Parts: sequence; structure tokens; C-alpha cells
Amino acid sequence: MKIRFNTEDDFAQRIEGFIQENVSLATYNTFRFDYSAEYFAIAETLDSLRDLLAWAKLNHKTVTMIGGGSNLLISDHVLGLVIINKLSGINVREHSGNLVNLTVAAGENWHQVVQFAVENGWYGIENLALIPGTAGAAPVQNIGAYGVEIKDVLSRVQVINKDTGDVYWINGRDCGFAYRDSHFKGQWKDVLLITSIELSLKKQADFQLGYGGLSDRMDGIPDLQSVFNTVCRVRNEKLPDPAVLANSGSFFKNPIISQKQHAELKLRFPDLVSFPFEEGFKLAAGWLIDRAGWKGAHFQGVGVYEKQALVLVNYSENDASALLELEDKIKQSVYEKYGVSLEREPVQLPVVTEIVE
Repeated sequence: MKIRFNTEDDFAQRIEGFIQENVSLATYNTFRFDYSAEYFAIAETLDSLRDLLAWAKLNHKTVTMIGGGSNLLISDHVLGLVIINKLSGINVREHSGNLVNLTVAAGENWHQVVQFAVENGWYGIENLALIPGTAGAAPVQNIGAYGVEIKDVLSRVQVINKDTGDVYWINGRDCGFAYRDSHFKGQWKDVLLITSIELSLKKQADFQLGYGGLSDRMDGIPDLQSVFNTVCRVRNEKLPDPAVLANSGSFFKNPIISQKQHAELKLRFPDLVSFPFEEGFKLAAGWLIDRAGWKGAHFQGVGVYEKQALVLVNYSENDASALLELEDKIKQSVYEKYGVSLEREPVQLPVVTEIVE
């Protein structure tokens, strides 16, 4: 169904056909929950994104932009305009020294960006292989794996202001990066959308192999391709493919606790899996959930993945109610056993009561 515009004719003609009403988002989130967007559009260029934001402002509609939908928990119908980010393109700028800059449009598949870097012999993001989602989503969560986070290689981020349509760059150091967090997830989430990112990679080897037993899985002397292959192999062994079994990857953050609480837990649980982190320790959430008895558990049509307790999966449900109930049960169980609070990693879209017809 097409929308009638109460705006100038030229704008209406330009935007006509871009926006649909009441579109299912089941194929746009890897949990495959079947909620609808009140209004829906796909942005393939920066100009089309500007037009869509202008339409939303003129019609007093909120805007939600989705990339790959892989770190997302949609728990109800979404009011306003949902935009699917399909901005594409990669530009390379090599320097005379050790550095090379990649400018990557926000809609590019993240794993394919990692593959592109590896194939060209550029170091820095090989540990981040097979993380699902788009390049534009990477800074929001400050994605990380095996001792590397996106903030380590992110020089700047291009954004568009939802209200004004202004496009500009923000230095990576100003994005408020923390463990699985950033200003894009916090104070900027209702104002700025990411349209592109710039990565600063290296032409010479600088491997990070000390985290998660990665070095123990390597065969022979590591090179760029073998590190990439090892990361892919390990992730495939532990994590379900969202195309096969609906999931959003790691569902819980690894909790961070004080040295005092860590010492107390170690006395009670000598095999506690933990890592020094800043002034305290980071615990392995998967280990806590596993030892609390949840690994492989089924609950209604959802469950906990049998090979990795950090991952919640959807076997058959069309809505998120069972998953949210399972999440609460796991959190309560872990807190009662360890005194540790778990925090969800996927971003939950705003809860609403109904689609506006």
C-alpha cells in the first residue's frame, strides 16, 4: 500500500515507492520474530536516506534503522519508519608507511569487510571474522572477539543527524567506547545514524593471539590467512549459523566484577573462568549459565544453545515472549547462585502495544 503525502509535489514524487506500510520484519532480524514496521523503507544511497529522514520529520514519525538485524531483539511491532541500511561501497587509501585506511559504507556485511582486508594483506580485524551484522552496527556495540575490539582500529565514524540531515565525521576517540557500549547505543541513539566508518589497518603483522586460547588452536607459525581461518573455525564450532538456527549471537555480556567479589567467588568456585579487566575481573557469562544448569535447555519454543550457553536460540516462535521469559529465568538463576547480574547484549527495539492503521 502506498502512502499519500501532504507535502510538496516534487518531494512526494521523489519519495514515492520508497515507503511501504505494515511490513513484516521477520526476515530483517536473525531471531526471525514476526513483528511489523508501521512504515518501512530501504536506503541504498545517502541521498535516499536523507529523503526518508525528511519524510519522517514532516510526518512526525520516529526513525529506526536496522542493519543485518543480528544483534537485535524485536519484542513488539515498531511504530514510525523502519529503514533497512543498504548503503554500500569500500574505498581504500594506502599510505607510504605501515598504515592503510578503509572507508566502509554502513550497509556492508562486516565479515565480508574482514575477508577483503585479509585478502589484501591488511592486519587488524582478522580476529573479528564471522561476527554477523553490518559495518555500521560494529561501532554501536563496540564489537569484539579474541582480545580485539572495533575501537582499536576505528579512526572515525560518519553520521547523519536524524533531525537536520547534516552529515559529518566523528573521531573514534570521541565515541564513548566501552565494553560492548558506545554513545551510539546511549546518548546519541535517538539523534545520529551511522552511514560510514573508517578503519586504520596495518600492512605488517601485529597479531593478538593471547585471548581465548586462540594461539593454542594455530597450526605452525601464524600468518594473516591462518589466523583468519582459525577464528572462523573456532566460531563455527561454538556458535550456530543464524541462517540455520535463529539467534542473535552472544545474548549476554560477560559481567565485570570487583577484585573483592572475584576473590570471594574463587573461594567458592575454584574453577571459575575469569580474566583481569581494568580494576577488576571479567567473568565468562557462558560458564556461569552453563554451571547454573541452562546449557542445552529448551523452554517452550526457544532455548539455550547446546554448544555455547551464551547463545539463546529460537526454534519455532513468532514472537519474543518465551525468549524474554527464558532470559529472566536465566538471570535470576545466575544471580541466586553467584550473586552476579547478567546484562543483555542485543539491542531491544522500543516496546509498543499495536500497529497504527
